[in-house]
Amino acid sequence: MRDTTAFSLMPVDCLYQGLSIDPQAIAAIDGQRQLNYQELTNQVESFALALRQHCPKSAVIGLCAQNNLEHLVAFLAILVGGFTWVPINPKNGETLNRQLIKVAEPSLILVDKKSENSLPPLAMQYWTLDGDEDNISQRSRHFFNQNFSRYRADGEEIMAIKFTGGTTGTPKGVVQTHNNVAAVIDSMQQVFDFNHQDRNLAVAPLTHGGSHYVLPILAQGGCHLLVSQPAPEKIVDAFKHQRASVSFMPPTLIYKLIEQPNICRSDFPHLRHLTYSAAPMPPERIVQVQALIGPRLSTVYGQTEAPMTITALTADELARPHLQESVGKACRHSEVAILDQQGEQVTAGKIGEIAVRGKIVMPGYFNAPQKTKSAFHQQWLLTGDLGLLDDNRYLFIKGRSKELIISGGFNVYPAEVENVLSEHPAICECAVFGVADDYWGERVEAAICSHDNNLDEQQLSDFLKQRLGAVKTPKVFHRLEQLPRNPVGKVVRRDVQQLIASKTI
Repeated sequence: MRDTTAFSLMPVDCLYQGLSIDPQAIAAIDGQRQLNYQELTNQVESFALALRQHCPKSAVIGLCAQNNLEHLVAFLAILVGGFTWVPINPKNGETLNRQLIKVAEPSLILVDKKSENSLPPLAMQYWTLDGDEDNISQRSRHFFNQNFSRYRADGEEIMAIKFTGGTTGTPKGVVQTHNNVAAVIDSMQQVFDFNHQDRNLAVAPLTHGGSHYVLPILAQGGCHLLVSQPAPEKIVDAFKHQRASVSFMPPTLIYKLIEQPNICRSDFPHLRHLTYSAAPMPPERIVQVQALIGPRLSTVYGQTEAPMTITALTADELARPHLQESVGKACRHSEVAILDQQGEQVTAGKIGEIAVRGKIVMPGYFNAPQKTKSAFHQQWLLTGDLGLLDDNRYLFIKGRSKELIISGGFNVYPAEVENVLSEHPAICECAVFGVADDYWGERVEAAICSHDNNLDEQQLSDFLKQRLGAVKTPKVFHRLEQLPRNPVGKVVRRDVQQLIASKTI
């Protein structure tokens, strides 16, 4: 039975709590433009009234935009206006976005000019957020200074329909309730202790993981530095000159950041939390980042079905070498278990499927009862990830259950091989997968990116055999310039294999 108890701080309250702290404090900065809390609230409420005049109560509204002020205002207007938010990533491309729109069936889609080409020409209405004539200001101008009745959400009402990353097939629409998001806000506040002086450097897409920082930062009266094109040199400038103190990034962007010429610790004078997720970070990279920024690197584990805060590993914990392959302990509103193939919980140290329950867990997939049923086992959400809990309840991820390789009768976890491969100084990034084989059943292969054109593959194989043994060592190495990623920055092994297959035809 789901716990439907409401939270004292709901998502719709966050903007207003920040407003009450200091109306004149800067809430968001986008290049040369900025809004204080009073200005932001005025724009949000005016645009929400425009949406209310056009759309029925609780209507589904799509939002496709870069990280900019228009995006922030539109998102908050959807929220406080009492609508259902469907974030659409401009990086998806037209084909994928057509699928998402078909599932969610939005009444209206809000889009900025730079993102228009990522949307299909469907028979539905679009509003442009930043056009010369059609924009937020034009839509809102008739509603300035009009009374705004604040929306009071029931905790179990749908706040958002967010789509899975699609690493395992066609994306599914995940229902997130106001209580789900409130639980994430509360968990993030416990982990990161945001305050009114924090400035969040928003470089991750606000259509995905980056969105989870918006509300808790606003609730504390902090500020968002909105970045639509995350060039490393601009990110360094924001840390150094714009007092960025908090940021959430994929590991690949952090790697580019630390490889900037002449970068040093003094470039991060106000940094408190640099958090990564979406993909693992090898221990040697963790050490490299910590050497630059100090003990300020942390990680979180979540998925769309249980967003952002299944577990968290704080900066102090990540500084301990034996925890650098862990994703931490369960957060305040989640409980984690490891299940065997019969759905029974296993003892510490044994690998099984990671399962989670708690207030952050979705009620189900949108209009997909059968998919919802198969995603749960006795109120436990089955994440599809393999992992183990140690004696202290720290979680270690070993890979995706569908990506497990059975070679010669032995279980080979791609993440385990990738972690060791990443320890080799010549390897920039890698992806490990299984290929059908008459002798092994499946043979282990690896796609590798290296900055050493003279890399000796036999020496690399010996390096791995010493650490993993012969069974887990890839039988074939495929050299690539870079690994294919999905729009949220995750390496998709299926796409890696398809790319390799296309090169060998």
